[in-house]
Amino acid sequence: NPPGFNALGSSTALAYRSGAHTSDLEYVQFHPTALNIPGESCFLLTEALRGEGAILRDRSGRAFAKDFHPDGELAPRDIVARGVYN
Repeated sequence: NPPGFNALGSSTALAYRSGAHTSDLEYVQFHPTALNIPGESCFLLTEALRGEGAILRDRSGRAFAKDFHPDGELAPRDIVARGVYN
């Protein structure tokens, strides 16, 4: 994630601890794809890129999306997010 961006769920936890009603949190989705170029600012990429044929690659340049789902880059967002994280 870009510096200063918190994707840990702490905002939801803070609201819950303050008495806010929460439900269906399993439907909260995380945007899984960002461009990370060493020495440059990291930023989110639109999922439309994957739909148009973009390939997810690890640090060594290896395409890895088919490792976690037969549809690879076109797998559902939650599956892609878990594949990127793992």
